[in-house]
Amino acid sequence: MTAGVRVDVAAVSTSPAPRVAALARRLEPVARVVRVTPAVMDALSPAATPSGLVALAVLRPAPVEEAMRAPRPLVVGLSGVQDPGNTGAVIRAVEAGGASGVVTVDGADPLGWKALRGAMGSAFRLPIARTGEPAAARRLATAHGLRVIAAAPRGGTPVAEVDLSVPCLVWLGAEGSGLDRGVAATADEAVSIPMRPPVESLNIAVAAALIVYEAARQRAGRVTAPSAEAAGSASGSA
Repeated sequence: MTAGVRVDVAAVSTSPAPRVAALARRLEPVARVVRVTPAVMDALSPAATPSGLVALAVLRPAPVEEAMRAPRPLVVGLSGVQDPGNTGAVIRAVEAGGASGVVTVDGADPLGWKALRGAMGSAFRLPIARTGEPAAARRLATAHGLRVIAAAPRGGTPVAEVDLSVPCLVWLGAEGSGLDRGVAATADEAVSIPMRPPVESLNIAVAAALIVYEAARQRAGRVTAPSAEAAGSASGSA
């Protein structure tokens, strides 16, 4: 609700946990709330262990350009990621690390229930866009002044040496096959996360988190650097 998502109807177990009961009370003024037995809740919820509340709400993907409108955008692109749990975990890491949005091409639906469960609410607060045309995303990125960076398991510039302080669109690929060659070919630079052998790859959510947090580290340093320079100038002039 605080994210501006309209909830139409919610089913709540007749024996909810205290946290679920409190949420149901908050929903009552704005949605139809129906009490159901635990057996009915088990039938309604696709989860193996239902939380005790299932809701129907209106949620649509954002336009791709919405994710690129932040003052200094850092957009994570997912190309062909199949596991909705991974998609949701990436969305959660993107919000936690301060990036501005997610763009998905093919693969799992970022607004499907498994992805929403993995995102733990982040999908309601971030621009989550979906497109079938990575070339269109590339054109929009260029129009908005974003560098396009492709994540590769090896052979790219080490992540700590890539300038992520500037506006960026960072593409990550599918779990098995990696990033689509066509998408990688349009990137301005490739980035890799150093790994000790014999490890060959990282879970995509882990890789996304490492890149996003490296960007946050660089951007924090870039914000404080002018202040340090100004202090030095002031000392010299004194």
